[in-house]
Amino acid sequence: LQRKLRLPVTGIADATLLSKLGLKIRAVASAPVATPAAPAAAQYLKAFPVTGTYSFANDYGAARSQGSHQGNDIMSPRGTPVVAVADGTLSKVGVNRLGGNRLWLTDDRGTAYYYEHLSAFSLAATEGARVQAGDVIGFMGNTGNAISTPPHLHFEMHPGNGDSVNPYPYLMAWLRN
Repeated sequence: LQRKLRLPVTGIADATLLSKLGLKIRAVASAPVATPAAPAAAQYLKAFPVTGTYSFANDYGAARSQGSHQGNDIMSPRGTPVVAVADGTLSKVGVNRLGGNRLWLTDDRGTAYYYEHLSAFSLAATEGARVQAGDVIGFMGNTGNAISTPPHLHFEMHPGNGDSVNPYPYLMAWLRN
């Protein structure tokens, strides 16, 4: 996409790319959001949540209309497969106003992962289903409050099923391994 728009190819959805796509940035942090050091990625992510081509940035904590952003947006073409990042159980498979088509995956250690804006669910994505890392659970989309944005996956991590943590260092650690 960056190449097509004649921008430097970085693989990151930065402010320049977003403005070329006609997206308005409501607020820009005056200071960078701290990126905590990630424990070994293998402790959490057994697979990257998106297959094929994608780009993402450290947008955790960025201003949003409903408060600060609690995850990372991973941009990819509509219909790109979205996969389970760990072995675990699916829950709350369905639709809500904000996330559109969304689901939760809770791994065997109790970490919950939230996926939203899916265009559709895979046949494996049913309430209470047991999935393995790498199983396709849905497809890239822009449902819910993302209807006017390019297709992307909003991805959150909640260790111990608690508050969200910035998934960016875990995603980057997975890519490095």
